[in-house]
Amino acid sequence: MTDTPIHQVTLRLPEPLYLQVKQLARRRQISINRLAQEGLESIAQQSLVREMRAAYDALASETEESDVEVYFAAQSEVVADDPA
Repeated sequence: MTDTPIHQVTLRLPEPLYLQVKQLARRRQISINRLAQEGLESIAQQSLVREMRAAYDALASETEESDVEVYFAAQSEVVADDPA
């Protein structure tokens, strides 16, 4: 177990969806709770990937504002002084 707080939620599913979910959980040999967690984790991860992709695309479209070459010298100094 982790020390992460757990929050309980209630889902209201129409009967046909509930039966599909119940059958899917049974086939995967996991609880409906775990199936819901995995689904929500997947949705959250996909959302984060889309947001990051949009941010990178925005940087690429604004080349003057995203010029990183000016930072190469400073980065080299940090890497050269890194004791690790």
